[in-house]
Amino acid sequence: MVNLVVVSHSALLAQGVAELAQQMTQGGCQLAVAAGVDDLDHPIGTDAIKVMEAIESVYTPSGVLVLMDLGSALLSAETALELLDPDIAQHVQLCAAPLVEGTLAAVVAASSGASLVDVRAEAMGALAAKAAQLGEDVAESVSRAVTQSAPDAQSVSWVVRNPNGLHVRPAAKLVEVLAPFAADLLLEKNGQCVNPRSLNQLAILQVRKGDTIRLLASGLQAGEALDAFMQLAQQHFGESVTTTGDSGFTGVMVPRGAIRAPLLQWQPAIPVFLPRTINAEQIAREQQRLHLALAQTTADLQQLKQQAEQQISAEAAAIFSAHEMLIDDEELHQAMEARIAGQLVCAESAVQDELMAMVADYLALDDEYLRVRELDIRDILNRTLGHLTGLPPVPLSVDGEIILLAEELLPSQMVGLNHQQVKGICLSQGHIMSHSAILAKELDIPMLVGAMGCLEASRNGQTALLDTALGVLKLQ
Repeated sequence: MVNLVVVSHSALLAQGVAELAQQMTQGGCQLAVAAGVDDLDHPIGTDAIKVMEAIESVYTPSGVLVLMDLGSALLSAETALELLDPDIAQHVQLCAAPLVEGTLAAVVAASSGASLVDVRAEAMGALAAKAAQLGEDVAESVSRAVTQSAPDAQSVSWVVRNPNGLHVRPAAKLVEVLAPFAADLLLEKNGQCVNPRSLNQLAILQVRKGDTIRLLASGLQAGEALDAFMQLAQQHFGESVTTTGDSGFTGVMVPRGAIRAPLLQWQPAIPVFLPRTINAEQIAREQQRLHLALAQTTADLQQLKQQAEQQISAEAAAIFSAHEMLIDDEELHQAMEARIAGQLVCAESAVQDELMAMVADYLALDDEYLRVRELDIRDILNRTLGHLTGLPPVPLSVDGEIILLAEELLPSQMVGLNHQQVKGICLSQGHIMSHSAILAKELDIPMLVGAMGCLEASRNGQTALLDTALGVLKLQ
């Protein structure tokens, strides 16, 4: 594992940075401090010997990243490199990232097992989130950081032609294709870089039609990874793309029609729990509960994938393949474990807090098509909480022909429905671009979304006319 050294003129400043960083490691990477000088009257300064000793104290063959505040801290760090055994020095890198933000970003990346190249890149890009929030352009500086982090990196570029960009299914295909290669990989768009083996990070990159993306690769199998990327890109990441008359975006229309049938209001139970704190002796038990629930969720998604492929299509099954890939993300597992150990909370709280933070990330995206994918995260959240609370999802049971009314339908709740019984669907919320709506189209079930108040104004068994062409539900 990569470890870190913080070099500062002030011992108090360095201790504060280390204290912040330790909240992120939760037993992950080690961090050593080389700060101040041994002079009671003039304690502000840096000492190359202290820096050298700090590097040696946390050295591993995976490497050490050194972050500094300013001025003579850099000179002391450079001198320390010269004093070190050359076999150690070759695995040490100095980093120009801002001390506080860079250290926090680096310690998270290092604790997740990232390589020295990736840890340095995370540190160098640490100001991106703050700058984006303030509306500042950091693309150029981030791009330089990437180049400096992997000076020997090879790269290939591609202009994305997928109508909806790299949404969940093509992104999942990219993660799957790049996973096996022994190479350090970064995917770059407009200077912003993410790990292309993380479905969550790919979503945050917001790759749209017309965007140019660049894969940077270094390491033993860099060439093979680039070749695989280009082969997949030329196949439009597993999607069928029409290039003729390339003058606009294509979308998915929910089936239209007018249906008269009795109403069935469906408001499935949502798993609830009482947040509770734990003590240190209970950490292992809660993490074990977490792993079991995640394994059960993965098994559910594998079954849904098979059912969707048999009942609907391979494209429908790909939705649940992406769900499975998302919940199997090792970084996500580590983040949940860290919440349990660091905040002393139960497994339910760790799952909810981590996945709802992901939901917030999706909702903050500019791209509407990607923004509505937050429903997929909530689908996974409900399923995992169901296993933790002992209340797993119950499928809809339909007797006869009905129009289904609900506040919202999760993608997994669509599997098993058929147009012979469910003649139409009316949602008080929902979105025409959601995976639920896409599945409704494939199931040939007309769906009306955004019919606010339909549940409150109707009753079970009441006959209604659903006209999705006009966007109207008429109660009779």
